[in-house]
Amino acid sequence: MSRPVLALKPPPDRGLLLTPEQVAQLIGGVSAAWVRRNVRPKMRIGHSTVRYFASDVQAWLEARRKDGAT
Repeated sequence: MSRPVLALKPPPDRGLLLTPEQVAQLIGGVSAAWVRRNVRPKMRIGHSTVRYFASDVQAWLEARRKDGAT
């Protein structure tokens, strides 16, 4: 007796995982601590380890530019 195999779709490609330091360099003029407090969405990997998908950061930046936020 065999079990049916579920066809799962692969997750969408959201780009590289970036550290808060890399996101701060991408934004420019902000610290890694500022990134941890203000940039969403973020992915918690551990107690104090946070990473950001590159495409999520780009979308966040574009939304901020459209809103005229600084």
